[in-house]
Amino acid sequence: MPITQTSTLALWNLLALLVPVGLALLAVGAAREERAEQVASTALLALASAALGYWLCGFAFQFGGVAFVSGLPGLQSLTAEWSPLDLVWGSGWGLLGFRGFLLSAESYDPDVYALFYSHLATVTTVVLIVLLTLGSHIKRIVLLAIGLLASGFVYPLVGNWVWGGGWLANLGLTVNLGHGYVDAAGAGPAFLLGVLVALGALMIIRPRRDSEPEPARLPPVHFPLLMVLGSLLAWVGWSGLILGNPLIASQVAPAVVVLNLLLAAAGAGLAVSIYSWFVTTQPNAMAIGRGVVAGMVATSAACPFIPSWAALLSGAIGGMLFLLGLYVWEQKIHLDDPSGMIATLGAPAIWGVLVVGLFADGRWGAGWNTVGVEHYMSVPGQGVSGLLAAPGLATGGSGQLQAQLVGLGGFLLGGWLLPWLTFQFVIWLQVQSRKLMTRPVAPVPSPTVTETAFEPEPAESTDSPATPVERVAAEAIADDLPSAPIATHAQSTTASDTAAPKPTRRRRSGKSG
Repeated sequence: MPITQTSTLALWNLLALLVPVGLALLAVGAAREERAEQVASTALLALASAALGYWLCGFAFQFGGVAFVSGLPGLQSLTAEWSPLDLVWGSGWGLLGFRGFLLSAESYDPDVYALFYSHLATVTTVVLIVLLTLGSHIKRIVLLAIGLLASGFVYPLVGNWVWGGGWLANLGLTVNLGHGYVDAAGAGPAFLLGVLVALGALMIIRPRRDSEPEPARLPPVHFPLLMVLGSLLAWVGWSGLILGNPLIASQVAPAVVVLNLLLAAAGAGLAVSIYSWFVTTQPNAMAIGRGVVAGMVATSAACPFIPSWAALLSGAIGGMLFLLGLYVWEQKIHLDDPSGMIATLGAPAIWGVLVVGLFADGRWGAGWNTVGVEHYMSVPGQGVSGLLAAPGLATGGSGQLQAQLVGLGGFLLGGWLLPWLTFQFVIWLQVQSRKLMTRPVAPVPSPTVTETAFEPEPAESTDSPATPVERVAAEAIADDLPSAPIATHAQSTTASDTAAPKPTRRRRSGKSG
């Protein structure tokens, strides 16, 4: 039986869907009571747009060439990977896949369907981050368009670079940078990507918050129970993002993944609890709930490759980075993000990408991205290695850290610059269309009066308005409608002239009586 048809893999995929559900509950818990329903409906819109966009073309763009990096039998028909470089550069510079649209034809296979489903939680998370951040600032139809753009192109583009056989994953083969870019659960191509897309949109619409003269304090929590429930659901489902992925499920140890994520969440929750107790003398549900999520984001990329003490430390640092990001966002930048997603996920995601290059000790991940299948650094069975190696293994040096830094640059390009340019272009088109619609039409010049055999037409009565604006105003007066917004000097003169004879007739009728 193929690995993608096992019940265990399906269970992990179901648990992974708890991650976007938990993030949505965190946003609802922080929302004001009158906005809670709007935030909840935005979360459902994110799920719908993510599934639709990913089904239409997103899956094909991400995994259209996955057969070059996967041996699963049902994926061997996905062999269309586009590279902008000539073949003289060699293979491994793929940018975008081009097979598997609508999950039809060659994509009609259980393995393909399982791969699609395993990434549904990830793409939903990306879209959810963007829509929750922008939900209170733009219209629903625009939110739907942005969700389709994120799920149909932006996430699949970056996801192809990392998991679909693209150029970031192959940096170890092409330029000898460690094992290439390594990210197990999507700290970069999921959480950081969603933050960058949302940040690009906020930089255009620039919704400002009123600066408060009071000292800095933690944001209020309107539904504490939802905050706690959301963080716990995300905690339970986070392991499914890794263990439900059929491309890497056989290369990781489930016990290591689950334990490291638990320790990361515990370290972050403890660090944030101590801080909130020290500052406010009592625990804060918002800070602790978001801190737990920030800790898991900080360990998402590296949790299968680092020792337990590094997971605890990385999570604690991620929780503190969340607090630092919250202060900078609320007190310095003042852009309005009622969901708090940018502060919660941004800095911890950047830190999480770098954790791989720092703490991966080489004991796990042998053959990751097809690097070091038999041996790595002349050591048989050595896996992903950063600056700190386990006893008996060779230090990976700075190669892995450099690959992670290149990945950050790629995310900045594909997650922020590309959507920002797209938004700017759409706004420019909208402005130009409005200019065309509101441009005044030049009046048609009247023909020159010459001597002809025809008699000239009788002149129009002076009682009727001479221009279209005056004619509309006169009709409004006749129908007892207000005409002040389009009144003209000629109109006011005509109205005063027609109203003058009325008192004269009343005086004559009085004399005759």
